[in-house]
Amino acid sequence: MRINGHGHILPEPHQIPQFMKDKKLFWIDEDKKFMCQGDWKRPITDPSFFLKEKLEWMDKYNIDHGVMLNLSQIYCNGWNQQDAKDAIKWQNDFNASVQHNNPTKFTSGFVVQPLYMDDALAEIERCVTELKLKLLCLPTHFLNSENEWTSIAHKSVFPIYELANKYNLAIEIHPYDGEKMVNLKDQYWRFHLVWMMAQCADTLHLYTLNDIPNKFKNIRTCFAHGCMLGIANYGRS
Repeated sequence: MRINGHGHILPEPHQIPQFMKDKKLFWIDEDKKFMCQGDWKRPITDPSFFLKEKLEWMDKYNIDHGVMLNLSQIYCNGWNQQDAKDAIKWQNDFNASVQHNNPTKFTSGFVVQPLYMDDALAEIERCVTELKLKLLCLPTHFLNSENEWTSIAHKSVFPIYELANKYNLAIEIHPYDGEKMVNLKDQYWRFHLVWMMAQCADTLHLYTLNDIPNKFKNIRTCFAHGCMLGIANYGRS
């Protein structure tokens, strides 16, 4: 079986709730050329980011199954609690629909925002028990209540790991928002090629030092844009 272990599926423009467009939280233009957030926009470089074309792309390249992560723009760092709660519910419902409608083709992930811990734990319960999702997606870093960037491996996040451990979840940790953490110009794809790996390295460092693999033995974790750092981490603690 050939598996694409890291993919994303974009919703159709009409599938995005109006409140997200009105507040400029996230939207896709009607021509499906750009995904947008605030004053930022990024080209959609291939039609295969959308479901129908994704399935056609998988057939063309003999890919049997795809692991579809949440959209990085919906980690909701810096968002108020209600916007984060509403957007995350929409994102997880959308990803669940992709899996449920194409169970042999896709395994979908779901996301939570660690700043709002009670909401995060309730959403994990909902996604596991109601939506039947088994892959938890987390950012490498989030903004805490003091507006400080904090690793997802910080001990304050342990309640999430405890619940993930209870449900034997897989966890995928993905870097994002590097340009908000590092004061460098966003050019040369440096945040994808360099700083995403650096964000993974930082969180992998704390993940090891806080002994998360041994404390929560039922979870399996991978780092998007940084799994190669695992071998470099051998023997460090």
